[in-house]
Amino acid sequence: MGEGSVNRMYSAIACGVFEEEIERLIPSIPSPNSIRYIDPGLHVDFDQLEEALREALDECQERCVVAFGACHPRMDEILAPYGAVALSCQNCIDALIGREEMERRAELGLYFYLSPGWLKCWRDMFRRLGWGMEEARMELGPFKGAIYLDTLGDAEDRKSDLLEFFDYTLLCFEVVEVDLGHFRSLILDARDRLEV
Repeated sequence: MGEGSVNRMYSAIACGVFEEEIERLIPSIPSPNSIRYIDPGLHVDFDQLEEALREALDECQERCVVAFGACHPRMDEILAPYGAVALSCQNCIDALIGREEMERRAELGLYFYLSPGWLKCWRDMFRRLGWGMEEARMELGPFKGAIYLDTLGDAEDRKSDLLEFFDYTLLCFEVVEVDLGHFRSLILDARDRLEV
C-alpha cells in the first residue's frame, strides 16, 4: 500500500520461497490479516500449483495479494474470479532484483539464481523433477554458475548450504547483496491495485 493510502483489510498468499523476505518486510508494509505460504515445489506441476492456489484463494476472507510472478501459464485466469492481484513480475528472481538487473546479468551469461528460500527448497524441486546428482549436473551444464541473492544479509551463515549446492551441481557461486526495496515496492503496488 502506498504511504498515503487508507489501510484496508487484505490477505496474502505467497510462494514459500518468499517467506523469510516477507516476514522481514512485515514491519514496513501494511500487514495482511493472514498470510498463507504455498509449497514452492508445486511449481514443477502446474495442476498441483493451480489446485493449491485455488484452495488458498477459496479460504481468503478479504481481497488478496498473491506474491507470485507468472509462475503458472494461466495465473491471471486463476486469480481473476477472486479479484486477487499478483505481483508485477515474471518470477521470484525478477521480484527480488527487478527485470532490468535480470537483463543486465543475462548479458553476462546464463546463471542459476538462488535466494534464501531457493536454498531451502532446491533439493525438493530437483527431487520432484526426477533429478539426481547426475541429472542435475547435466541439466545445469549450460549455466556459467550460480548467483546467491543475499536478501537477508546472512550469506555467511548459509555457506555450508551453498557449498552443498555446489557439491551437488558443480556450479560455482557468487554472493550478491540484495536490498528488499524492489520486492517491497511490488507488494505495495499489488496492495494498491486491490483498492481499484
